[in-house]
Amino acid sequence: MKKQYAVIKELVDHHGNKKRAAIKLGIPIRQLNRRIRQYQEKGKGKAAFIHGNYGRKPVNCLSTEINNKIVTLYQTKYQDFNFMHFTQFLNEFEGINVYYSTVYQLLSQAEVDSPKIQKATRGDRTKAKYRLKHPEAAKTETEQAADLSLVHKYVSSILGTYHIDNATGVIVDAWFAWQETLEGYYHVFYQILENYGIPYRFKTDNRTVFNYNSSNKKDDTMDVLTRLGYACKQLGTEIVITSVSQVKGMVERANQTFQGRLKQEFRIAQINDIETANDYLLNTFVPDFNENNNLVCFNNHTKCLVIEAFDKQRFITVDDEIYFMREIPKNVKYSPD
Repeated sequence: MKKQYAVIKELVDHHGNKKRAAIKLGIPIRQLNRRIRQYQEKGKGKAAFIHGNYGRKPVNCLSTEINNKIVTLYQTKYQDFNFMHFTQFLNEFEGINVYYSTVYQLLSQAEVDSPKIQKATRGDRTKAKYRLKHPEAAKTETEQAADLSLVHKYVSSILGTYHIDNATGVIVDAWFAWQETLEGYYHVFYQILENYGIPYRFKTDNRTVFNYNSSNKKDDTMDVLTRLGYACKQLGTEIVITSVSQVKGMVERANQTFQGRLKQEFRIAQINDIETANDYLLNTFVPDFNENNNLVCFNNHTKCLVIEAFDKQRFITVDDEIYFMREIPKNVKYSPD
């Protein structure tokens, strides 16, 4: 603004060269003429170069009261939530409709770190805070981890069993138990059969529930099946056993999401017994998770084969895996208002 004002003022007062002034400002002659008219109509002052919205508060700007409320809620009620999880709960339960970027900016300004922050970033911020308080010190203070609440300890002691559909990313079953036993797998298998039908394949780790013996002792001449293995064979469901976590990367990544969210949601819902935990898991957590995380994305230029069925539904095969295709609209179908 200052540069435009100085160039236009000199041009008008001394009848300078318009082409030279336009090059200096980096604007075309037509826009330069418009700036000259604005300068002359508004009394040859700087007011001609001030934007009309200067000093006005944006329509979508949150009030200071709401900003303070968001920070206070996180520090008192949702202190162990990651920022994305916290944003979802603000929109759903606190009646505050905000975007993740807004929440991230507010909490960062309040010097609040997310539990999912990387170790290197946390260390850099800790050093910066310490140096501000003690500029002469070269050492940094170590952060002390907060004590887990009783609810956290309770939830940490139980095990979750669940499966994810590799084609859609949908959680098809989930169940909590004190130990990972055959009974828990019967529960999740029943959920699959009841809600989705007979699965084509199970890709799982090397549990004795699926594999009766270790690979170095197993006798190939003996067709000995576990109870769950026998049930899968009768239904025609293939079992693929692997101890390599990268083979079942989707469920491993979902496990991190479960660990990062379930403890916090159980604490907010005041759940302290396994029956209520399973009810919340099946009727609240899993439906919400499937609604928000049911897409599988690939990198550009991924080799694939697209198949169109007779009902015009399309599927895609990548690395011998079949995925259901769904068109993502460029714009929402209806206005949020």
